[in-house]
Amino acid sequence: MLGADLAVAAHDSATSQWMASDYWSAGFSFPTRDTQQDVTLVSVARHSTAGSGGGATDDGGSTLVALRRPLESCDPNGQDRPVLNDTRQTVVFAFGRGAFGYHGTANRGQAEVNLVPSATAAAAAPAPALPALTVLDMRMPNFTVPAAPTTYECVNVELPSDAKYHIYRFEPIIDNTPFVHHFVAYACAPGAAPSTAPGVPYSCGDYMECEEFYMGWAPGVGAIDAPPSAALAFGQGSIRYLSLQVHYTNLNGAQGQVDSSGFRLLYSPTLKKFDMGVLTIGSYDIAVPPGATSYTTAPNVCPSACLGKLVAGSGAGAEGLTLVESFYHMHQLGRSMITKHVRGNVELPPLGRRDYFQFDYQAAVDIPPATRTLLPGDTLITTCTYTGAGRSNVTKFGLASYEEMCFNFLNYYPYNPNITHCVGVAEINMATCATGALLDKIRTEADVQKAADTEELVPLPPNDWSYKPYQPTCKRTAPYQTADDDDDDDSSYGPHHRRNVGGAVAAILIITVLGGVAVFVVFRVMRKRRQAEEEQHLFEKYNPSSISLPVVPAVGPAQPGGLGTPGFGAGAGPSTSAGAGTTYNNGYQGLSSIAV
Repeated sequence: MLGADLAVAAHDSATSQWMASDYWSAGFSFPTRDTQQDVTLVSVARHSTAGSGGGATDDGGSTLVALRRPLESCDPNGQDRPVLNDTRQTVVFAFGRGAFGYHGTANRGQAEVNLVPSATAAAAAPAPALPALTVLDMRMPNFTVPAAPTTYECVNVELPSDAKYHIYRFEPIIDNTPFVHHFVAYACAPGAAPSTAPGVPYSCGDYMECEEFYMGWAPGVGAIDAPPSAALAFGQGSIRYLSLQVHYTNLNGAQGQVDSSGFRLLYSPTLKKFDMGVLTIGSYDIAVPPGATSYTTAPNVCPSACLGKLVAGSGAGAEGLTLVESFYHMHQLGRSMITKHVRGNVELPPLGRRDYFQFDYQAAVDIPPATRTLLPGDTLITTCTYTGAGRSNVTKFGLASYEEMCFNFLNYYPYNPNITHCVGVAEINMATCATGALLDKIRTEADVQKAADTEELVPLPPNDWSYKPYQPTCKRTAPYQTADDDDDDDSSYGPHHRRNVGGAVAAILIITVLGGVAVFVVFRVMRKRRQAEEEQHLFEKYNPSSISLPVVPAVGPAQPGGLGTPGFGAGAGPSTSAGAGTTYNNGYQGLSSIAV
């Protein structure tokens, strides 16, 4: 579990005791027990089915284990991750029988969970019922994958335009998984139409007929739900055409492979308050040395000169833009990525970060509340870190799987359709501040000057620009113990028992015994410890048989040409609707979730 902060609960059949411990993992290896132990056992409630003996490892029955962990542990060794307020975070879980060890590929899973909902959200009235949703599938139409190692294929899709619509959810349809690297949908500007007829595949490795990043899929991404107040728009007065671009990888030259991957859109004419948009930030300046242990790009600045225009053109006013989530995208060499947020000359908490990037698992990162508002005068700075291990040549920016990228696709609202790219270009000491379609026309020095005059290119900050770095402060929510500060013999193997130490309860772990195996799932967050009599009746309040994992995945990337469209380096594929016009009157009832 790469980069995981683990709370482990286990039942020792020899002593008939439950134990809990704090672990962490920096790689795909046996986890390491934290030096500072921050997980304690609160209670265990066991429920037996008829005919079972009631033991924790019996076939049938369920067991509910409550664990305590500080929301913020201030672990000086960097072995814990904070549980963030009002922010969706990735939770992984695994289970097994016998000695503490590898759980295998079947006994594991993940979910995107808001562990600590905001007080405002918790006190709010129930969410309004979803409107009737119509389904539109846009897919690559049974395309035969070429034997070439890398292929970018597109198909154009015409969307309904009789009214304006909002997309309440989109999810991937993944057909021939081994050959699909990624796929992206790009939008043509309102009033513009692509030259290739809808439904006809065409090669698009060098040129996109629609330019603006709209939505994307990469490994690890599942269904994406729109936030409560905004959604992607199309239809009357808005976007009418999309280009679905699929990046295929066929390293072994396999023949006769057919694919029809793409997106499923769930949309409605019932509009949310705002249109949502995507701003592309990141860097083209990538040159990873062969064999390098670590290489970090120069900080790429999206300057206040552009972000001020973005805010002003959105109509947001003094309240500024609301940032929803970041989707960080790199390729196989990517190891970590961060976007810093500077207001004036003071750095705020980052928009988010990926400290352990893995191409096979990509997901959107919610913007934390402290940095969720973008105001005029703000600056965004993005850096990416890579390894050059196993490479014999310098790896540069490019679309192919063996090349690299560094992009953050930033979802926000209200939408400003006139600015979709803000990427610093060191060679001209300017940053892009326009749409991909306009930037693709910048190819000569005269074009650069013209774009600067119209502020489609804006100056980067001067070389002597500086700001006060962000200094995180940490307030621990509970006392801690060291690894040697307990009643057990720490030389023994596996989880150790933890004493209760008081303080805030971070999460309840649900352990459901199904056929003799224990399933660990984060269920809910408690602000304070429940009274003892409540803990004795947890099973009466939370029936493990009724618990299901939420599947809420993420968002994706974009494509190249001129100074415009950045590429995903993994594809996206459209085709006209199979299932268009299907209406669901009860929200998402009857729709299958896409498990990650």
